[in-house]
Amino acid sequence: MILKRMFLTFMSIFVLIAITAMPSTSFAADGYLYTSERFGYSIKCPEKPLAVINLSILSPQEQGDVLIFETDGHNPTKYWVVSPNAFSNDTFPDLDNLSEEAKQNLFTQLAVERGYEAISLVPIQGHNAIYAVTAKTIQIDTNKDGQVDETIKQDGQNIETYLKGVKSNYCIVLSSKSELTKDDINAYQYGLLSFNDK
Repeated sequence: MILKRMFLTFMSIFVLIAITAMPSTSFAADGYLYTSERFGYSIKCPEKPLAVINLSILSPQEQGDVLIFETDGHNPTKYWVVSPNAFSNDTFPDLDNLSEEAKQNLFTQLAVERGYEAISLVPIQGHNAIYAVTAKTIQIDTNKDGQVDETIKQDGQNIETYLKGVKSNYCIVLSSKSELTKDDINAYQYGLLSFNDK
């Protein structure tokens, strides 16, 4: 998935779109409810996003919304991505009926393939979803000799959640250019629990 890298060239796009792409939100006592008319879902945000842009502008092969909460001028530094049709039904096994061994095998596979440092199953809308945190540092075997030759520190950190909704299969991402705070994580988790695509 290219969500971690796609914002490196984001500066000029954000300036052009931010003013005209404000989200459709309504105030709620404990945050802002963002409703996507295009994709038919709603999610509770910790605050009104500064802007919402189409994910396809940044990554033509992907659909979805980018909800931007913080910037450092032109660059977004904290945002959520909600992407429908993010994976096919056979990408993951039946997450509601995994044996302990199958679950551990899946977690090991995802950790290797996608660079996660923590993976768990969480209940969302009555079904298990994959909740994964990207590693802050990645160890690389550059010459394929079985030994770690290089350690790369990631620019920021993501939490990625893969869930099967009523209408589609979604990936919902919290991305921050700095280390995630407890408040960031709590707000994101609350958003996940509020997610509705009925």
